[in-house]
Amino acid sequence: MKHIFFLLLFLVGQLFSQSDLEKANLAYGSRALGSIKNKANESQIKLAIKYYTAAISDEGALDASTGILKSYYYYGKYVVENNDVKKKIFSKAVSLGEKFIIDYPESPGIRYWYLVNLGSWAETYGVIAAARSGFADTMKVHSEKIIELDRYYNDGSGYFMLGVVHLRAPYVPFFLSWPDKDKAEELLKSASLIGKFTLPQKFNYAKALYKNNRKEEAFDLLKDVINSTPSGEGRVEMWDQIIEAKEYIESIKD
Repeated sequence: MKHIFFLLLFLVGQLFSQSDLEKANLAYGSRALGSIKNKANESQIKLAIKYYTAAISDEGALDASTGILKSYYYYGKYVVENNDVKKKIFSKAVSLGEKFIIDYPESPGIRYWYLVNLGSWAETYGVIAAARSGFADTMKVHSEKIIELDRYYNDGSGYFMLGVVHLRAPYVPFFLSWPDKDKAEELLKSASLIGKFTLPQKFNYAKALYKNNRKEEAFDLLKDVINSTPSGEGRVEMWDQIIEAKEYIESIKD
C-alpha cells in the first residue's frame, strides 16, 4: 500500500510540475475527447488555448505561438457552429498570425497555421470580402515562402496550400490572372510525394483531377478518402474530410 501511495504522490507531483507548454500540448493532443464525428467538444481545446497563451512568455514561445494558431483554428472549425462567433475567432487568429510572422519570420509552422486560419476566415466572410482583402495573393506569397523555408514541412504543406489556392481562387482577367487549374494539379501532386499522403491532400488532389477531366482517377481518390477509418487525436479532422468528400462526390455524380 505504501508503494501505491508514494506512486500516486509522484504522479500528482509530476502533473503539477508540468510547464504551461507541456499542459497545452497534452490538452491539444486530447482535443478529440468527447467528439462526435467532425463535431468536437470544447473542453480540451479551450484548455490548450489557455495554456499556450500562458506559455507565450516562456522559453518555448515559438511552439506556444504555433500552438495558439492551430488551437484557434480547431476551435473555430470543429467546435463553434455560429458563423458570427467563427468570424471573431478566425479574425483574432489571423491578427495573431500576422504578428507572429513578424516575430518569427523564418518559421514555416507559423506561416502555415496563419494560412489555415486565413482560409477559414475567407470561408466565413465570403468570396467578395476575401477578394477585396487580397486573400489569394496573400495565400500565394506565404505558401511560396513556406516552400522556400522548408519544402518538407508538414508533409509538403507549402505545395499543398499553394495548390489549393490555385485550385480555389477564381481567374479574374486584369485582377487575378495567375490561378491555374493545371498548376494546382501539379502542386498538389508534388505535396502528395512528400511525407504522408494525407486526407486533405487526397481530397483536394481529387478535386483538381476532376476539374482537369481526369474523372476516373478523381473518383478513385475520393473513394479512398471516404473509406478511411478515423482514429487517434486527429480523428475529428479525418471525419470532416470524409464528410466533405461524400458531399463532393454526390455533387459531381452524373
